[in-house]
Amino acid sequence: MSISVSSLRSGLHKKSFSYSTKKYPFRQEIESILGINLEDLHLYLGRFDKFQRSTDQCTLAHKVFYSTFASTLQPIYNSFVKEFIYPIVMTDFYYQVIPTFRIGLPGNRFVGEYHKDSKYNHQDYEINFNLGLANYEGNASLRTEDFPGSDNYISLECPYGRVFSFDHIDCMHGSEINDTNKTMVSFDFRLALAELYFDTDSSSVNMNSSFKPGSYFSVECVNNSSSHLH
Repeated sequence: MSISVSSLRSGLHKKSFSYSTKKYPFRQEIESILGINLEDLHLYLGRFDKFQRSTDQCTLAHKVFYSTFASTLQPIYNSFVKEFIYPIVMTDFYYQVIPTFRIGLPGNRFVGEYHKDSKYNHQDYEINFNLGLANYEGNASLRTEDFPGSDNYISLECPYGRVFSFDHIDCMHGSEINDTNKTMVSFDFRLALAELYFDTDSSSVNMNSSFKPGSYFSVECVNNSSSHLH
């Protein structure tokens, strides 16, 4: 069945979904790895200049998250994508192997600039999901256009236990200064719809990973059978 990814992104834009933190204990696992409560990260990471695009992935917590992901969070994340995300999208996809970790320190922002992901090599076959882990609220949350080209920005809050989608390709988005006294923590990930996927020579800006199955995206194509739907 032919699908329109623009229609799917538009239909999912700003929609939020609740999941079981007992079944998918992302925050508990990350706090166990780091040894501290996530909203207190700023007490241990030191001070940083206002993050720019080139520096918003530079903290020690980012390094720990990425270096330990495969041995700790990967099984939970893989199950979450197959069992929870697939029934939302209901079409075959490859998924981002390691989600992008985000930290919004008090007095700082978690996204270095307002942008569309299409500016950074991301293709039109993608869908985006964001998962809040701590303090994803108010000015510490994502700001996005209400709809493409509207220039009207809204905040998308995401308390732990929820995940939302937004149109990262067609809508300008970014973050403001976190004006709370707690650290915001989240991660986000992209899906590549299998029916529309095509090979390119492009790669991700932060990790320089090729946008191909087996690199940035999974080798496995998630479908009805792999998502355990009956």
